[in-house]
Amino acid sequence: MKNGLNAQDLELLTDRGLRQKDFETYYHILKTGYPFISLAGNCTLPLEIKRFDRADHNSYREFYKSHKGLKTLKFVPASGAASRMFKDLFTALDTENYSGTEVSAFFNSLGGYAFAKELFKASGVTEKQDYTSSEKKQILESLLLPKGMNYGNLPKGIIAFHKYSVDEVRTAFEEHFHESAMYAKSGDTCHLHFTIPVDHVDLVKSHLDSLKSCLGKAYDVRFEVQTSVQKSSTDTPALYEDSLEWVRDESNKFLFRPAGHGALLDNLNDLDADIIFVKNIDNVVPDRLKPITVEFKELLAGVLLKTQDAIFKYLKDIDNDNLDRKQCSDFISDWLNYDIAHLTNNEIKSLLNRPIRVCGMVKNEGEPGGGPFIVNDGNDKTSLQIVEGAQIDSQNPAQVKIAKKATHFNPVDLVLGTKDYHGKKFDLMDFRNDNTGMVVRKNYMGRDIKALELPGLWNGSMHYWNTIFVEVPIETFNPVKTVFDLRRDAHTA
Repeated sequence: MKNGLNAQDLELLTDRGLRQKDFETYYHILKTGYPFISLAGNCTLPLEIKRFDRADHNSYREFYKSHKGLKTLKFVPASGAASRMFKDLFTALDTENYSGTEVSAFFNSLGGYAFAKELFKASGVTEKQDYTSSEKKQILESLLLPKGMNYGNLPKGIIAFHKYSVDEVRTAFEEHFHESAMYAKSGDTCHLHFTIPVDHVDLVKSHLDSLKSCLGKAYDVRFEVQTSVQKSSTDTPALYEDSLEWVRDESNKFLFRPAGHGALLDNLNDLDADIIFVKNIDNVVPDRLKPITVEFKELLAGVLLKTQDAIFKYLKDIDNDNLDRKQCSDFISDWLNYDIAHLTNNEIKSLLNRPIRVCGMVKNEGEPGGGPFIVNDGNDKTSLQIVEGAQIDSQNPAQVKIAKKATHFNPVDLVLGTKDYHGKKFDLMDFRNDNTGMVVRKNYMGRDIKALELPGLWNGSMHYWNTIFVEVPIETFNPVKTVFDLRRDAHTA
């Protein structure tokens, strides 16, 4: 391995729970990259992606709602800052060029943003039709920088997303509270878990505590809210791209970077619930559009529970040596896309006794996101996986052809079953495919570096789960990737 490790390096690795062997593995991966995913085919309706008629749709929803004794939990990755959300506004401020199409539209519709009232107060600028360049600069400084509202550095969940009236605005965090009360109650309790940035723990917890108190009374429920930070033990090192030497900081210590959302598998693994809903922090809508979200969350949960019941029955039948192989084979073929004709009962048991994920899939209309594919797992085995574009070999015409025919993509809309048929939690680390991470290009102190991202949370981290894809409408997917998205109709209360 290039760059021998000194005593200080070894001490640092020990403190982080890493071995020298881990570092040698990291070095090899950063130097050579991960292998591309091998696509075997597309997932299509109605085989690999399920679509239900109205009767079945309602039946699954009622099946979920009839399960009163289960602990449901909503898991929301919210570790990221909102800096990328305001990238274009930062550029406009740095260059003092406010004439770009979207930046101009931002100022033209400024009064419609949920944070407008606070911004006008913070900047001292009065709302008007046209602003001078100096007023625009003042507005952006007040919005983005620490001397003002500091939106450019805050967690995205803290940003005011929706305006219901002049005096009622809701943050993304608050919208998740309202939404969870509509479909994720366990008796009189709503369980939520947010992963949050380590730099803003006190700020976020204070905000969440205020929401718990206020909204608990409004919905007559008790909100039990947990938070966690991305664990430092999951951070990974980086290499300079030109020299393939380890990137070090000013103290000559290894530079460790957060390893993407795949690092949150550790956080997810700590949770104990019967059903876990997973949804990104920025994919929330005002109340008028929540009913369709609630409807399809209940559908996905119902599909999970019915599938889980069937799987648990087959597992118990194997234990009792009375498995109906024909019935089991038909079920697994229809729902999990496996052929078990040549498997022993013990092999079938190993295949079934895994965590389950039911993933919402929307029609591909040009939005970015991982897609559902049939993937080659080697030894003539295939599985259903969510695959990101960067994991596909763009130089392989056959692979590109499959990718271009994708009809759906994943909006990070998942419902998870993480317990086995005895009610015991799975160790989710046992079901991650460690060969499915990504090497990404970044910049550090003016030099290009190669950084490592762990297998994505809903990609390689769930590679060996049992997977079901269900079509959900595009109306359930309304992410806020830039501040300008907040002026879309879906975010207008």
